[in-house]
Amino acid sequence: MNRLIAVTEAAGLGQRRAQQYLGLFCVLAIIYSIYLHGILSGTAEVNFGGWPLAKFCLISALPFAVLAFADKTWTSSDAAPVSLGAWAAVFGGFSMKYGSGCPITAAALFLPLVLAALLAHIVGALCNMAAFRS
Repeated sequence: MNRLIAVTEAAGLGQRRAQQYLGLFCVLAIIYSIYLHGILSGTAEVNFGGWPLAKFCLISALPFAVLAFADKTWTSSDAAPVSLGAWAAVFGGFSMKYGSGCPITAAALFLPLVLAALLAHIVGALCNMAAFRS
């Protein structure tokens, strides 16, 4: 545990920020796993104009809005590497499990999730500013 604390401090992260990163990573990995599994198994359809994709975008964006609202110092540059790392871990795991059944084009499915996360971060930050002005 002391070694982990030393690594996070060397990276310029405090203990609270490291916990936020780890928590966000775990939540996103679960959401992204459900999302990608549904697509690969055929139980979830990717409809770029409809509700199925919007539902996953909304669910995956919620943690970003919560962090941006709750922590004034939380920025999108904090969220981006965690989000990308969670997607890479999930995609890598599915690629190892399914082999060629997990096409590289599935990586493009990450783009709507990123856009939703960015929008949620903006909304959360704006709500934070509005809440603390009053």
